[in-house]
Amino acid sequence: MAAAAALASALSASTTFAQQPFVVDDAGVARRGLWHIEISNQVDTLRAAARPVRWQNLLEWEVDYGLGRRLEAAVTLPIVSVRSDSTGGPTSVSGVGDATLGVKWRLTDDAAAAHATAVSASIEFPSGSQRRGLGSGLVDYAVNIVSERLLHPRATLRVNAGAVLAGNTQVGALGIRQRGAVLTSGVSLVGALHRVVQAGAELTLAWSQKTSLAGSAAGWQVGANIAVRDGATIDASVLGGWFDASPSWGVQLGMSVDLR
Repeated sequence: MAAAAALASALSASTTFAQQPFVVDDAGVARRGLWHIEISNQVDTLRAAARPVRWQNLLEWEVDYGLGRRLEAAVTLPIVSVRSDSTGGPTSVSGVGDATLGVKWRLTDDAAAAHATAVSASIEFPSGSQRRGLGSGLVDYAVNIVSERLLHPRATLRVNAGAVLAGNTQVGALGIRQRGAVLTSGVSLVGALHRVVQAGAELTLAWSQKTSLAGSAAGWQVGANIAVRDGATIDASVLGGWFDASPSWGVQLGMSVDLR
């Protein structure tokens, strides 16, 4: 417990808000009545399977709000831009992608526990244009389980296991496009390098019984965030993946801030 408290102090307000730019979720939630905003911009080069689309830009806005009793609500709105090659020359399309509503409940009551768990559920709505390649055209229902273990006062291991129960994982030109259940998982190791700097790496997987191995998604990411003040960070990462549903490589920049 003392080690967990020391880590939380070193990373400023809360490990909840130190997770971006990583995809693997943590077990923290926003405190009651607290607004938390995350903004990120990710540029990806795509694999041959995505042709004629060459690259994709994802500008994502997420707003979290602490409901109390270890419960938070979240809204995510993406702006998707894709660039394609065609017989008439390069073409670009931009617009709103599929928006998501979610809730997360931290099951572990002790905020300083060395091991903590949480569960989350989300619904993604087809707000993006399927015709323009910005949305999936499906309503997605997903659940996720989070396990978080403090290995050292400066190192935390996180494991996620979940499923998209209906819909798919498509985001613009990326993700598994087959309709149906998709299993998801991820693991990350994140450590505090300095009082205001933490860095880490992660692996993520997504698999559907309706797709071949080539249609699955497996990704890696190495990133860091820097606390610029209490409750505010600048986030950055490099990333890549394997199989058709993943980007070849990409970069991400973002920021996270608490509104008190």
